[in-house]
Amino acid sequence: MRLTTDELEPYLDHIRTLPFIKGVEVLDTRRPIGRFGFDALVRLDTPHQRHEFLVEVKRTNLTRPLVNGLLAQMTELADRPWILFAPYIGRPIGEHLANHGANYVDAAGNCHLQITDKHIAFIQGKRRQRKKGVGRGIGVAGYKALFTILARPDLLNGPVRALAQAANIGKTAAAETVEKLVDEGLVGFGLNQRQILDRQTLMDRWITGYATVVRPRLFIGNFQTPDDTPATLEDRIQATLGKDLAWVWGGGAAAMRLTGHYRGETTTLHVEKWTDAHTKRLRALPAPDGPLAILLAPGKLAFDGVVPQTAHPLLVYTELLTVGKARAREAAAELQTEYLQARDDAAH
Repeated sequence: MRLTTDELEPYLDHIRTLPFIKGVEVLDTRRPIGRFGFDALVRLDTPHQRHEFLVEVKRTNLTRPLVNGLLAQMTELADRPWILFAPYIGRPIGEHLANHGANYVDAAGNCHLQITDKHIAFIQGKRRQRKKGVGRGIGVAGYKALFTILARPDLLNGPVRALAQAANIGKTAAAETVEKLVDEGLVGFGLNQRQILDRQTLMDRWITGYATVVRPRLFIGNFQTPDDTPATLEDRIQATLGKDLAWVWGGGAAAMRLTGHYRGETTTLHVEKWTDAHTKRLRALPAPDGPLAILLAPGKLAFDGVVPQTAHPLLVYTELLTVGKARAREAAAELQTEYLQARDDAAH
């Protein structure tokens, strides 16, 4: 969805109030840089110099996983300065961005903007303006439908029953989710068929919803096992679970199989179902910091991996951003380039 200059103005107005800013101008919108497209290019004038910044606009509220994905993406820019615009950036997220040297401005006026060593603004504590009459979010079922749509956009043009079955939700929830996305202009008609119009916003919404709504509902628990290494744990899982139920590797275990560059200490499983009998067979004991994490899958397409016994790349990517640190973010960025970007290009 192409950005309009009017959407930038609330953020640019806040920048104009900074004492060292003498002028602001939008030079371009939707500017491709490297493998990624940016929403705008703006020029900020200080007393003795002009500076150009790429602008990334997020239409959804920010979460740590969403910011982690953005920071990983921005590492490709090297020395190109950029600014993040978002509806609201609270103190924890703002400090996280600032600690990574990222510039941002939100609609409330919170910001971190460093142009040179002499021109720095860091404003926190301004509250967001609540909009009246805003309805409820889409809920767990809606997010599961969103995951399914992102994984298989062609399901938008089939019977709603097929989408519901793939997402493992009811037909009403599936239909209501599609209707909501159409109303918001995120899904619409093109080339005589329904298609995603703003994939990035849908991705942002999914990543945010997974961390805040979906994962807590799907999370079965962390477990301690008698295994000395992740490799021995994986071998025993393979031998113990076999084909008794649908399960796939997620997180770092899947990332290693997909990219070969990151494993991490946690072994993540996404399963179709889980019982105490499975826990006993693995000789696993509940442990808050245990190295084995087990989650129910957010729909049937979670098992549609590109490498045998791995989760769909979108789910692996999302899990890495949600629970991983710096190395996990790097792996997520690599996964996005090698698998998600390729699927997106093929879809278009």
